[in-house]
Amino acid sequence: MKTIYSSLQRHLSDIPAFVQVVETKSMSQAAKQLGVSKSTISKSISRLEETLSLRLLERNSRNIWVTAEGQTLYQHACQILQLVNETDTAIAGLQAEPTGRVKIAIPMAFCRELLAPKLSLFQSRHPKIQLEIMTSGHSLDIFQYEIDIAVIVGNLENSELIAMPLYAGKLMWVTTPQYLTKNAAPTTLESLQQHIMMCETRYGTNRFPVQQDSEKVHLDLQTNISHCNDPLTVREALLCGSGISLLPEQYCLKQILSGELIQVAKHIKPDIGAAKLTALYPSRKNQTQRIEIVLKFLKEICDEI
Repeated sequence: MKTIYSSLQRHLSDIPAFVQVVETKSMSQAAKQLGVSKSTISKSISRLEETLSLRLLERNSRNIWVTAEGQTLYQHACQILQLVNETDTAIAGLQAEPTGRVKIAIPMAFCRELLAPKLSLFQSRHPKIQLEIMTSGHSLDIFQYEIDIAVIVGNLENSELIAMPLYAGKLMWVTTPQYLTKNAAPTTLESLQQHIMMCETRYGTNRFPVQQDSEKVHLDLQTNISHCNDPLTVREALLCGSGISLLPEQYCLKQILSGELIQVAKHIKPDIGAAKLTALYPSRKNQTQRIEIVLKFLKEICDEI
């Protein structure tokens, strides 16, 4: 069997001729379809029969019919040609410049802070791909809004969508150095609670999970606390003196490095998955090259945080 396959591999170029003869029931029509002479078709069939030591076709002056062995080869030959066509299509896709529109839904903060500064770079790399960007403070239905890619924050709910991790972010308690000159840095859960005036809406629950020195406890981030669905607004409020609050590290690292903000209460750690970023998309099947390009670009942005 191994010898037969090795011999057949040397004559794969004869497969299209055999398939055309089976489908047209005519040497002449097969030759016309493939743009070769009738004798070329006949030689291809003879080589295959000699290689396989099998009779593939029965023929007389008027008719051609397929033997049982020929029918088996025909079924496999069709699969071979289909795979060749798919390979041609894949290679052509790699060679062609990707074009078209990609609809993405992303949090407003992600768009303003991370994506917007990189849009000119994306456009210079891929001038024929247009982005349709939807910003929202909550998750949108991918199928209802015909979204190609959605970036979500936090832990994933059960979903049939494909998930690609973008950034394993964490939440940090931050404030300004000026605030700390007038107020002592919190050392306990109770003292931290007293300084929280505002937080992002998604964290505004009366039982927000945290770990204090490896002990799992909860904070009330709902009672007497203002909420906003935009972390950049929370950050701006902190910079203007609004106490201490939670921020995803991707939206405060620059300010910490510059000294505008300072991290506090490091021993009180919020839920580790609460700030991670994930890209969701419907399916890998028939995924276009332009969608793959946008996914890679989003990952590149997050890798630079």
